[in-house]
Amino acid sequence: MLLAIPYQIMDISNIRIDPYTKDKRERIMAPLQYEKGGLIIQGLSILSPPLPVVSYDSSMNRLTLNITHQRLFASKLLALQDRFAETHPMIPLQRLCTSSVLTLYVYPSCSIQPGDLIRCIIRLQNLLLVETKTGMNLRIQHSIPTVYIIKN
Repeated sequence: MLLAIPYQIMDISNIRIDPYTKDKRERIMAPLQYEKGGLIIQGLSILSPPLPVVSYDSSMNRLTLNITHQRLFASKLLALQDRFAETHPMIPLQRLCTSSVLTLYVYPSCSIQPGDLIRCIIRLQNLLLVETKTGMNLRIQHSIPTVYIIKN
């Protein structure tokens, strides 16, 4: 069972970033945890509000959602990204959202179309340090284990 935190009650101060380690594939990552009242949840699963689909690129599995009218949700995601970026101020963070658009990567089995209204669980697992052609980048490793199509 996956325990998801409704975005309305998510408190960014309860998110813990563990020390960086290497995984089996030699990736450098810092696991994320959510702690509240003695409960520790590995990773951070957030239940989104209803969001309209702007686009879905099945070749890249890239889902773009409009978050313009969900100000509380957008502000929490932006604050969370800022907190992650502060861990390495000299390394650029590959952001998941701006104040108007959220970009996620989903499993290819999704049957999502532009114009659909969806809710999803966004699972943030780790911060990854990734070597690119231009240097190091900080990336938020995430998955979308559940998508609810509200209206299509």
